[in-house]
Amino acid sequence: MNRKTRLVVLSLISLLLISIPLFAHHGTGASYFMDRKLTLKGTATEFRLANPHCQLYFDVKDENGNVVHWSAEISSVFHLAKAGWKRDSIKPGDEVTVILSPSKVGNPAGVMWTIVLPDGRKMERDDGREQ
Repeated sequence: MNRKTRLVVLSLISLLLISIPLFAHHGTGASYFMDRKLTLKGTATEFRLANPHCQLYFDVKDENGNVVHWSAEISSVFHLAKAGWKRDSIKPGDEVTVILSPSKVGNPAGVMWTIVLPDGRKMERDDGREQ
């Protein structure tokens, strides 16, 4: 194998290795029922404004009065900041209404579409996804 061929092969291998992480990000449609919406009322316990996806953790009482700990994947810090969200937009103890697409495996998790805050303001995801 001559030098030019080796260089081309090494370049192709390098490009392939660099591109592998691009295939690791799977769409949310694989994990969540994106065609369903669930409305939950509960109490915020934590709001994480961090990449790759911001998270809201909140407690909801089920029909038997038991507390269920939910999590909602929101979107990236970039998209939330563009929509006016801040680190203190949701505080622990805030009563929230969350509209989300639930998990396909039945755990208390989902992809958030809208949050209604205690003062009535609505915060919606702004990442270009259709609702």
